[in-house]
Amino acid sequence: MDMKRSLYLFVCATLVAGWPLFAGAAPQLRSPIVVEGPDLTLGDIFEDAGGAANVRVGPSPQPGERTVIRPGTLARFAKQHGLSWTPGPAVTAVIVRRSSTTLSEEDVRIVLRQALRDQGAKGQFDVELRTRGLNVPLPADSLFDLEIDRLSYDDASGRFTALLRVSGEDFATQEISLDGTAHSILEIPVTIRGVAKGEIISESDVAWVEIRADGVRRQTATDIEQVVGQEAKRQIRPDTPIRVGDVWAPRLVRKGDLVTLSVHTRLMLLQTNGQALEDGALNDVVRILNLKSKKTVQGVVSGEGEIRIPHNSANQLLATN
Repeated sequence: MDMKRSLYLFVCATLVAGWPLFAGAAPQLRSPIVVEGPDLTLGDIFEDAGGAANVRVGPSPQPGERTVIRPGTLARFAKQHGLSWTPGPAVTAVIVRRSSTTLSEEDVRIVLRQALRDQGAKGQFDVELRTRGLNVPLPADSLFDLEIDRLSYDDASGRFTALLRVSGEDFATQEISLDGTAHSILEIPVTIRGVAKGEIISESDVAWVEIRADGVRRQTATDIEQVVGQEAKRQIRPDTPIRVGDVWAPRLVRKGDLVTLSVHTRLMLLQTNGQALEDGALNDVVRILNLKSKKTVQGVVSGEGEIRIPHNSANQLLATN
């Protein structure tokens, strides 16, 4: 009795474990059917495929593409491998898609930059691609190789043509013709905040940005000494190229300011008051109104609110002081 019972339990366990392999199994069609690898299996198509899950149906589509299987053909194939599946009236086609990722343009630019350097391109440069159709689908999470072949590069214009070869173990090798230009890159200083007219630009206000050389105008500041320590002549917007004419040396004298006029000789120091008739930076020659004589003299800006009168104008200042 015990022996018969043990045999009975063994048979039952065997039936349960191998249930999907028998015709009575009723697996469900997956929706949607998305495959990641190069092989299409019954487990990719059906839920609860059990022991038949790893049975290969055929190759999966190329990355990003799809294939259509006739329901009747799939039903017969499934039955051959122990799965009992009958397509309903609404199932007119079984569509299988293969997941993919897209080759990025930056990936292409990276290998192009190296190939262009090997071809003789110097300095920093940006790669502009005019090729369309770079959205190459690749297997998700798959390794791939990019190779540049037949590269033709003109150093004077920066124009190039090349052949891009994309290869990997899980997909067919693809070749794409490339066309573009390598543009030289310069770093220029810009302000990281808006600078108001009259403000002095400090080093902490400045950052460096890359810009194509053909986009740099002749008056664009390219050296930090042209910007730091200078006064904004007009409002400067952040992250915008600064023109040399947008800044100047800090004004130590401004039009309308009261200033001190000084004449230094070996024998004396003569000072009087005046009013600036124009702005001036250090060592600039500006016109000053002598407030006592009401005459205009010229002097050199020597400090904030200070004007040094040259010796050739000293007699005029002495006569009217």
